[in-house]
Amino acid sequence: MTLYIIANPHSGNRSAKDIIATLKNHSEQNVITFFTRYRNDEENQVKQVLKSFQCSQDKLLILGGDGTLSKVLYYWPAEIPFAYYPIGSGNDFARALGLRKNPIQLMKSLEKAPKEITVFTYQKGLVLNSLDLGFASWVINHVEHSKLKAKLNKYHLGNLIYVLTAIQCLIKKPAFASLVLENEVGESIELKDLFFFSLANNTYFGGGVMIWPDATAYSGNLDCVYAKGETLWKRALVLLTLVLKQHKRLNYFQHQTYRKITLKPAESSLIEIDGEIVSLDEVTLSPQKRYIYL
Repeated sequence: MTLYIIANPHSGNRSAKDIIATLKNHSEQNVITFFTRYRNDEENQVKQVLKSFQCSQDKLLILGGDGTLSKVLYYWPAEIPFAYYPIGSGNDFARALGLRKNPIQLMKSLEKAPKEITVFTYQKGLVLNSLDLGFASWVINHVEHSKLKAKLNKYHLGNLIYVLTAIQCLIKKPAFASLVLENEVGESIELKDLFFFSLANNTYFGGGVMIWPDATAYSGNLDCVYAKGETLWKRALVLLTLVLKQHKRLNYFQHQTYRKITLKPAESSLIEIDGEIVSLDEVTLSPQKRYIYL
C-alpha cells in the first residue's frame, strides 16, 4: 500500500511538513506527498495522484483545513475513500465527526472499513459544512478585506478579527439577505430581509459555533436555519441563541430540512460556502455519498 498525501503547506501555521514527518514515523507503508502550490491548485494535485493511484490498495490522506478538504474532494472520485487530518483554523468538519489530531489513530483508521457520509455538490464545488447568507457571509467578506487581520496574525491573534467584525455586524445594520428556495418537487418559498440564513450539512461553522444541533453529514439532509433581526436587540438575541446553543429552546430560528434544494438569492446578497465568498446567481445543492476513514 502507498499512502498518498495532498497537503496545504500554509494551513496550521505552516505545520504540514512537521505533521507529515510524524505520520511517516508511524507508517510502515510508502508515503508520497503532494503540496498545493497556490490558491485553487487542488485540481492539479488530484490529477497527479490519480496518475499512479491504485484503488485496490492505495489510500489518500488530505491534510489541511476545511477549505482544502472541500476543494480536493470536488475533484476526487466520489467512490474512492479518503482520510482527513485537520490542521485548519476552524476545523468544523472534523469537530462534528469527532476527528482528532492523532497520527497513531489516523494510521489505525486506514485499516478499518470507511464510513459513509453525505456532501452536497453544486455547479462550482461542494458544501462540507454550510452555505450561508446574511450574518456569516457579511463577516467573512469584511474579514477578507480587512487590513487588521494581517496585523493580528503576526501576534497569533488572527481569530480575534472575526469577533470584532461580528460585533460590528451586530451594531451596524448589515446587508440582509433575500432569496427564493425551491425544493426537489418544485415547491417554492420566498424569504426576505434575513439577518441569518444557513443551509447546514454539519453541526458547526466559524470554529465551533453551532448552526443546528441535529445537522450532520451522516443524515443525508440539509438543515435550513434562518432568522430575522430587524433591531439591534433582536440581532443580539439571535447571536446569543447561537452561542449559548439554545436553538430549540428559544423560538428565534425557523428550521426545515431538505434533500435537494435550489437557492435563488437577490442580486445584493453575499453567498459564503465553507468560509469562502462565492459569486453565483443560482445554486442547486444535490447530495453525494462519500467515504471517509474514521
